[in-house]
Amino acid sequence: MEITQRKIEELAPNAAAAKNGRDLVKKNKFSNLKISSEKNLIWGECAGSGKNPYYCSADYIEENNPVFRCNCPSRQFPCKHALGLLYAYEANNASFVTDDVPEDITSKREKIGKKQEKKAQEKESVKEKAQKPKKVNKAAFVKKADAQLSGIEIAGKILKDIVQTGLSSIDAKIMKTLQAQVKELGNYYINGVQTAFNDLLLEMNNAKNEEYTHVIDQINYISALLKKSTDYINKRKEDPEADPELNSAIEEQIGYVWKLIELMQYGLYEENGELVQLSFNSYDNPARREYVDEGIWLNLKTGKIYKTKNYRPYRAAKYIKEDNSAFDVLQLKEMYIYPGDQNPRIRWEAGVVTERKAETKDIASILAFASANYAETIKQVKSTIKNPLMDKHPVVLVSLHKAYINGGNLVVEDSLGNKLTLKDIEEQNISSTTNLKAILPTNPEGFALTVMINNDVQTGLLSAQPMSLITPEKIVRLMY
Repeated sequence: MEITQRKIEELAPNAAAAKNGRDLVKKNKFSNLKISSEKNLIWGECAGSGKNPYYCSADYIEENNPVFRCNCPSRQFPCKHALGLLYAYEANNASFVTDDVPEDITSKREKIGKKQEKKAQEKESVKEKAQKPKKVNKAAFVKKADAQLSGIEIAGKILKDIVQTGLSSIDAKIMKTLQAQVKELGNYYINGVQTAFNDLLLEMNNAKNEEYTHVIDQINYISALLKKSTDYINKRKEDPEADPELNSAIEEQIGYVWKLIELMQYGLYEENGELVQLSFNSYDNPARREYVDEGIWLNLKTGKIYKTKNYRPYRAAKYIKEDNSAFDVLQLKEMYIYPGDQNPRIRWEAGVVTERKAETKDIASILAFASANYAETIKQVKSTIKNPLMDKHPVVLVSLHKAYINGGNLVVEDSLGNKLTLKDIEEQNISSTTNLKAILPTNPEGFALTVMINNDVQTGLLSAQPMSLITPEKIVRLMY
């Protein structure tokens, strides 16, 4: 069992739960602490507000997928009592007395074993099923498509009303009407379009002194989305059994939620991959009414950069585990890749991951994948961001040759003399460029940067916000 403070914090659903677990240890709430002879199970009692203590355990029979049990009424997993048990072990493992595994846990382990066998069999059948032609209920498909087209038509009228009314003429009364109309879009299987309108309304509310640059940018996005969606859905209606578009995120942008078996069916998965996290950030998405934990990952075999996104709706945020920064190399049996553009989203299931410490050779691989020609990289990025439906802030990895201050901005150069201005993106609300200025050496030759590209529509300046600095020894996170 690897039980360290960092590992415990990674397991905690949120920082508050971790703090509450630590406080239980400080208050000496634990007693009858036990450990199995195999050193893969710890359990004990924790005093609560009632007369009877809570019985909690941490089962590491699967090293990388521990199971936590507690008879408290909490809906958080693991709860503060299980986390406190881990902190108690981390602080003084000698206080845990060796004992036989309790019968109730032995019974639960057997049930888990049977479930895992069944799941493994199901996974094999999923692969077999994915290889078979997908059967489509054409009548149901066309019915849903017609509902989507009706919703998109309504969305088009809403957008037209906004433009014809004039942004400066939209008062609180009109805004309330718009919010009600946008809410109705949720009835037409176009949740992605609905989210885009929520983003627009937020931008309109945030606009100051009639500065509508971001509002107009979002209007252009929605206009392109509605046109693309209409053409795309009509084309899909003509042949429901044809493959969906896999080189863009249009399905998700409309509102579709992909199933893992579908991704496998379309060949959007990899086996036996290794990923290293380049950057991590958590932010608030008011349009979706949820928090988002976003990781930036590099595939050590291919150099491809991916994103992971963990969504935590406001109403359930305290019960959903927050994602954390990952410092080890993840070894994945299976990795699913969502349709997308430059940095597609990926996902994997719990229980198929092992971790190993990052080594010098891994850092060398990251540096080798960094672009040594900014001109070529920017050309590729421009071809992506000129499409209003593509990611506006693609992430790339660039090598460094020179770095200096020019006009107050930090500028980096490649060995060919191509320049890239580093500048914080306003909506990110993180001063990572300032963090970089404090640590970047005058001679950064042999270093690399993970950067998020931004095209400022007001000034026309193409710049990049640094996310992490890669030295020959380590990855330095600039966003946290």
